[in-house]
Amino acid sequence: MGGASPLANSRGARRPEQLKRGAFAAIVFSVLGLLTLVKISGGLDAWRDLAHIDPIMLGIAFGLIVLTWLFDSLRMRALVHSLGGSLSILEGMRISVMGAFVCNVTPFDTGGEPVQAYLLIDKGLTAGQSTAVVAVKAIMNAFARVSLGFAASAALLFSRSQWSLPLGMDIALSVGTTLYIIVFLFSLYLVFKPEKISVLVVPAVRNRFTMRFFKPETLDTALERIDHELREFREALQEFISNRRPALAAVLLLSYAAWIATMLIPAVVLTGLGLKTPYVQAMGVTIIFYLASAYAPTPGSSGAAELGFAALFSSIVPRAVLGLFVAVWRMITYYLNLALGGVLMALGFMRRGSGPPDRITRADNSDAM
Repeated sequence: MGGASPLANSRGARRPEQLKRGAFAAIVFSVLGLLTLVKISGGLDAWRDLAHIDPIMLGIAFGLIVLTWLFDSLRMRALVHSLGGSLSILEGMRISVMGAFVCNVTPFDTGGEPVQAYLLIDKGLTAGQSTAVVAVKAIMNAFARVSLGFAASAALLFSRSQWSLPLGMDIALSVGTTLYIIVFLFSLYLVFKPEKISVLVVPAVRNRFTMRFFKPETLDTALERIDHELREFREALQEFISNRRPALAAVLLLSYAAWIATMLIPAVVLTGLGLKTPYVQAMGVTIIFYLASAYAPTPGSSGAAELGFAALFSSIVPRAVLGLFVAVWRMITYYLNLALGGVLMALGFMRRGSGPPDRITRADNSDAM
């Protein structure tokens, strides 16, 4: 779990050059997806409507994404303060955006939580405590996503909406949703049974393959450090569960608030384009998309996100503006994070020098929520 976790420590670090390559790949895949949508939705002529988008609704959409950063900051702040650390709202928002940036440039959206865990170590927490903060936040976030996804599915079913999908897309949606739920349940199991992490980590760290490249003493030292961090992790989790339940409840409520804000963005964009928007249906389709696309293999789900989102909304958005709609949504929810997060990450690298950045983006596939 998290950047300071045993699983994370057993993996290689991502250097700034790797982040640059990831960002480049993400942009390439995203542009290819958008170009495909341009062709499908009638060419560049259809994009003239961008000049007529309601600036107030566009501003609201941008405000909603900023609101998600605020909610994420408040979640971290509540958990950090409950363990005796200190985190300001603005600093929490900075950590949130930087985590989103790394998430957007790593395959399967896996890099965000490790970055946040690393950055929280500077806020008065141990490595194990920062890992516990990020793990608990991720679990609460995933629980909110799954429960809202099920609620949306039920709402779409009982409302007898006209939402329909091709068979291939329907299968992909089902597979993606099932995979997300499996990973969520497994991560939840590890949170409540953290001692099981050792069962997974020891064979991964000390085996025939690693013994060829590292001295036994080196591997034993790594395992001792992992065991120490695991003890800190368990103690922090026990503190949350036993004595900090109000903080957990607040984090869960903030997770629901963050997802509702995210679900509103596409509906607000559609309204800004002058379309009659079925808000409940649009919000339901949005959360189902996020549930199913969580583990797309491209950096930031680029390419898959654009085409998948367009397919899901094709039943309620006219084809002529479908490409424009997806482009505006992606600009708000993805490119803004990519640009701002990239700037903050670059500033962080310049302040810290060449050493810490090698550790800052250790990826752990088990943590992506």
